[in-house]
Amino acid sequence: MKGIVARSTLTRYLSFSEKDGKPDRLKGQSDGQKGFPPASMNKFSPHELERIAQARAGVTNYDRHLHDVREQLNIDLASRKQELNDAYLGQKEALIRSKESALESLRQESGSNSEAYRHLHAEQEEKKENFRRVELSLNRPLQIHFAKVYLLLLFVLAILEVPINKLAVEFFFQESPFLALVLALTIGVVLITLAHFLGLMLRQLGHYRERLGTKGYIAGLFFITFTAGSLIYLISTLRQQYVDFIALEQQQNLSTLLLSEGVSGLLGQTIQTELGIAGLTLLVLNVSVFFLGLIFSFLRHDPHPDYERLYFERSHAINRLVKFHHQFEQKATKLQSEFDDKISYLDKKALALDNEIRELVSRRTALNTEREHDIGMIIDVLRQQVLAYQSGNVDGREGQNIPKYFGESALLDLKERISPA
Repeated sequence: MKGIVARSTLTRYLSFSEKDGKPDRLKGQSDGQKGFPPASMNKFSPHELERIAQARAGVTNYDRHLHDVREQLNIDLASRKQELNDAYLGQKEALIRSKESALESLRQESGSNSEAYRHLHAEQEEKKENFRRVELSLNRPLQIHFAKVYLLLLFVLAILEVPINKLAVEFFFQESPFLALVLALTIGVVLITLAHFLGLMLRQLGHYRERLGTKGYIAGLFFITFTAGSLIYLISTLRQQYVDFIALEQQQNLSTLLLSEGVSGLLGQTIQTELGIAGLTLLVLNVSVFFLGLIFSFLRHDPHPDYERLYFERSHAINRLVKFHHQFEQKATKLQSEFDDKISYLDKKALALDNEIRELVSRRTALNTEREHDIGMIIDVLRQQVLAYQSGNVDGREGQNIPKYFGESALLDLKERISPA
């Protein structure tokens, strides 16, 4: 806005140059030839007074426009300040209150003040206390191994049983390999299951002896061992019988044997079979896999039946509460981000308004300096016009009878003449 008042009201003075003083010089020369103004005259001539009047009118017009510009700046400044106070500070305060209210509502619904949180926290404390009670009574850490891969290990052992047992069941299903495979897998699952329970009962001896009694516990161990041993021995004798039949070139299938011997006869013949290398090999392999399953089961479980359960219940309760906290933090972070973005936008808007206010204040302050400069410019132009007239007047008189007021001394009060304020 600097210079806009001068550009709109003082065009004549802004564009003044030395050649623009020629009309004043010619006028002065014409009046000088006529001996006007008289040598005794001590005040400005009509032409000079006309120039002074023009300058005074220019200053008046300038001040009127300057007043309008200053008033418009004051209006704009008040408007920007009002906008800053209402549109920014009021909205920001409202957003901050809304943000706090929304976060409090979130805490009531999904945070530390919610019913769900209190339930999870109470559950966690209960699980911790249950575990701590057993931990203090046992005074030792949890003794389990490869818990995460235990089922996979049992599955692998059951699969290992398939090629071992398939050697025996082929005796019955020479013409149906798929059924032989299914039966071999079933036997493997049964053996590994028995190994699992036997290892568990041996590991948790005190629990099962208290639960079943000493006799019941011994009977349980004997039943599992006898069942597994009988099955392993039966599989071995079947394999041995199959090998013996092949050696005697008496290849038969299940239907032929059943028709000729009957089920009881077949079983009796199988049990009476003496184990050779083939049968003993199968026996050793099955016993080894079964024993390996028993060892895995023994190492997998803790001697106390509830220690592991309480340990994982505590861990799960802690994890559920941690997950609940994490979900709350995610929701709270998202909510805060939404409000912070809005507040940030208002901050940027406020900064822009504040910069506008500073600029308007700077422009208003600069107007006073501009006026001093522009009034000085008018006086300088007026001085050149008056001196051009007087110079031409002196030339027209040929240097004779020069009026007393001619010269710089009469120009000292030009500012008061055109701008009394």
